Amino acid sequence: MSQPVKRHYDPAVKEFITALRLAEETGAAPELVQALKYGLELVDLRWQFTLFGTSNESQACRNILEETHKHDWKTLHEQGKTTWELRPGMMSGTLEGQFLKSIVSIQRAKRVLDIGMFTGYSALSMAEALPDDGELVTIDQDEYLKTYVGETLLANSPHQNKIKILIGKAPEILKKMAEQKESFDIMFLDADKSEYLEYFKFAFEQNLLAPNGTVLVDNAYRGGDGYIPSAGETVTKTFVKAVHDNSSLHKVLVPIRDGVLMIRRLADVERAAV
Repeated sequence: MSQPVKRHYDPAVKEFITALRLAEETGAAPELVQALKYGLELVDLRWQFTLFGTSNESQACRNILEETHKHDWKTLHEQGKTTWELRPGMMSGTLEGQFLKSIVSIQRAKRVLDIGMFTGYSALSMAEALPDDGELVTIDQDEYLKTYVGETLLANSPHQNKIKILIGKAPEILKKMAEQKESFDIMFLDADKSEYLEYFKFAFEQNLLAPNGTVLVDNAYRGGDGYIPSAGETVTKTFVKAVHDNSSLHKVLVPIRDGVLMIRRLADVERAAV
């Protein structure tokens, strides 16, 4: 089986870790400490088993994973080459990558829009499921990433020619696409969370999403921002509520990693009874 999960997105697990530390520091009953340790062990065993039951990523995706972890993102940000201090944890990773790839395959998509490229892991995962004449358009705002991803990380993949990289602010690019009547079978939102509602409106109100299309939204839990009461009003709560309140849509929040919200037009999901 694969390695233990190194980053827990579930705040409940983080609380479990805190409880274990407190139990050990305060001399709690050995049975309680052991129960907490075993509970955390089960979390890792479940993660290992999940990966064991999931197809391996391609070697090209594995290379992206490894190179992203080795890259000095802190220095690049200090030099002004990236807008934010990017982190390897921002990648979709094996499980979510294979999930996205499956959705592209199931839907037989030909055009995919990936909003938030980073080092191209999700883009390549989805592009691998596209037909030879398919196209994946991926957006990011840092020019550095276009060169690094396009000329280095994707260079050894036979699917690189399906991927088109656009650099700029996502809302501006989406506006231009909508004006040009472009459309996509699948849209994957994984960029600035404060702009999610704007991306959503481009998809459904300005028809960037093709008929029978699917929108997939990453970080729908955002580490608990969507449901922890003490977090107050967050962009995550606002966005998910807007989706929830739209009766013309079918939606399902899949608890993969930090949550993936799948949104489709209700008319494409529910068929009339004869």
